[in-house]
Amino acid sequence: MGRMASEPSIARRIRSRACAWALFLAAGPGLLLAAEEPAADPVVASVNGVEIRRSEVEKALAGLGPGSGGPEAERNVLNALVQEELLVQEAYRQELEKSAEVKAAVAEATRKILVNAALKHHLERRKWTEEELRRRYAQAAALVPPREYRLRHIVVGTRREAAMLLDWLRQGANFSILARGSLEKATAERGGEIGWQNARTLSSSLLALVERLKPGQIGGPILSSGGWEVIQLLEARPAKVPTFEEAKASLEQQLQQESAQQLVQQLAAGARIEVFLPPVQAEPVAAAR
Repeated sequence: MGRMASEPSIARRIRSRACAWALFLAAGPGLLLAAEEPAADPVVASVNGVEIRRSEVEKALAGLGPGSGGPEAERNVLNALVQEELLVQEAYRQELEKSAEVKAAVAEATRKILVNAALKHHLERRKWTEEELRRRYAQAAALVPPREYRLRHIVVGTRREAAMLLDWLRQGANFSILARGSLEKATAERGGEIGWQNARTLSSSLLALVERLKPGQIGGPILSSGGWEVIQLLEARPAKVPTFEEAKASLEQQLQQESAQQLVQQLAAGARIEVFLPPVQAEPVAAAR
């Protein structure tokens, strides 16, 4: 067996690192699973003396999501782990761990795992109280615009074209048919429908126009980044504000992101950072013609 028989512990450690990296990719930043050694962890397979334990099978099953258990799934996962071990051992037999490509990949994986571990360690020491979450919820709820608007539009190249369209529509022309010629192709295929919008998604001039319309009414022309628009208000409704319980998980995630950013800023403030790239030059503004 040569090298393989003399290095089972090394092969096992490399495979464990590979499993940990796979779990990191599946979970994403902020969601590393804490590894716990079970009280009873029997060996379920052995490959050239390298043991595979039940805990490894259970970890792999957990990564597949809910409903992925059962004897057949366990057997499939175990087969995959056996195949993985065979490939790890073959890589060692070929001394691929010495290649620059593998070393670079391991270094990159290690960096990402350490970044995630540092963030996890920081966030574990910072827990938000119910009062803090409710205060953030109240701040967010106060920023929700009071109304939402379901709109459709037609975009053309000139104000004159838009004025002609507006006149035709007010005389009873079919909005959906005329919308097929809109410059905004994504909405043209839907009869010009934009969908539900609120004050945050509308420009100030468009919002001012929409607020003057009643459902079914058409307004414009109005200039936008895409051209001249004719707008129809289809429906209006009070904006839905999620309950505290509905928003709680999202609020916690926002606070975690802010806390992580604060950590990075604190570290940067106490570090000596040197950047050797040349400064970005602003592109010259073309002279108006």
